[in-house]
Amino acid sequence: MIKYLLGLSILFSAQFIVAQVTLTASSFPGANDTVRMSQSNDFNLDYVSTGANFNWDFSSLLATSQYVRQYNPIGFASILIFTTYGPLASTPYRASYFNTTQDLPLDQLSQFLPVTLSDLNQYTKSNNDSITSIGYSISVNGQGVPFKSDTIETRYKLPLNFNDQHFSRGYSYIDLNPIIDVKFKQYRQRHTTVDGWGSLTTPKGTFPVLRIKHEIDEIDSVYQTFFGPGTWFGTPPIARTEYEWFGLNKKEWLLKAVLTNGNVTSVEYQEDYLGLDAGIQDMDLNNMVYPNPVQDLIHVQFELLKSSQVKITLMDIQGKLVQTLDMGMKSGNVQTVLNTENLNKGAYFLRIQTKEGIVNYKLIK
Repeated sequence: MIKYLLGLSILFSAQFIVAQVTLTASSFPGANDTVRMSQSNDFNLDYVSTGANFNWDFSSLLATSQYVRQYNPIGFASILIFTTYGPLASTPYRASYFNTTQDLPLDQLSQFLPVTLSDLNQYTKSNNDSITSIGYSISVNGQGVPFKSDTIETRYKLPLNFNDQHFSRGYSYIDLNPIIDVKFKQYRQRHTTVDGWGSLTTPKGTFPVLRIKHEIDEIDSVYQTFFGPGTWFGTPPIARTEYEWFGLNKKEWLLKAVLTNGNVTSVEYQEDYLGLDAGIQDMDLNNMVYPNPVQDLIHVQFELLKSSQVKITLMDIQGKLVQTLDMGMKSGNVQTVLNTENLNKGAYFLRIQTKEGIVNYKLIK
């Protein structure tokens, strides 16, 4: 009898370990969620293979940098954006959260324009039956301007199970008039398939997952009047395949690999804080952060040679965000003070982020 119960227990345990996952809205992010991602240059691993009861072993991944994905509530946005995507907006455009994206080549365009374009954000609506992309906002000379998508794209159709699939398309038209005579058009077509389930191993651990494959075709066009008569010009068509491994209630993919025009161009995965100086660039900053050790106040002072958005964040040793200060557009001598009176003693990381890059400081209180 004991042997029978033991065998039955092992059988049930095995079934639990390899059981198929069903993804609902609780496995995706909501407002105020944060997820720490590591980025890797391990592009030669096999991210394509998949199947039923599959074992994906990516335990050898090595992080080259880290960043925090932040899902911001609409209350953090400007008044204009709040009225466009907030609770008074029409139902399809009531956003659940927004986060930064790189879907449009703002950095490349800004160097040719007499205005500064920055802070491209994507707005998402999360329902029990779908996760949709409903629009963007762009900061033009520091002022956030919203642009609703004319055709709302469904990124995920919920609930998600093995072999599920759906088609969706998105169309966004961004007109920066009367500020500047520049327009963007973006066409996207998406075919999503849940093409695998099983066990995923990364440096963070082993998880039961679904594997989701997105095949995305995109065409972007830009209209400008700065080089001769007003003309539209298109960027080369983009054929992108995104592979995502999702676990239950993990708020975002555990691993994502992106292939652009057939080549792996991005790999990122959830991981604990590693203390990496993510994204550090050679900025034109002469920085001063004092005192260290910290008493109750942190004084931050630096010279910014180029006009840029400035954001300062403070994290504890586990990587938990404890303070955020968005200073907006700044240039020249930048000064501010952070109050740490209510923080526990220990080590902290202060990050100064501008358009030119990121600088991190380790502080002790």
